[in-house]
Amino acid sequence: MVATPIEIAQAATATTATLLKWQKSMEERATFRQNMDQSRRAIQASRDLLNRLRQRRRDDMAQSWEDADPSPAASARRPEPM
Repeated sequence: MVATPIEIAQAATATTATLLKWQKSMEERATFRQNMDQSRRAIQASRDLLNRLRQRRRDDMAQSWEDADPSPAASARRPEPM
């Protein structure tokens, strides 16, 4: 059986459509991977920022304890001897 020009054209169209779908699928996968990588980097940057903010808060709290006025018991004057 010999293929007619219409059958050849239909086969070519189907093949082209299949190749275009495959190409689009590959592009979508690549885009998905890029988006996932970008999301991972954003999440890591957010974690790093949160850790820096927590550390700064710890440092500020430690500094405020160091800078605080001494407790009243420690600074109370001893009675003078009689």
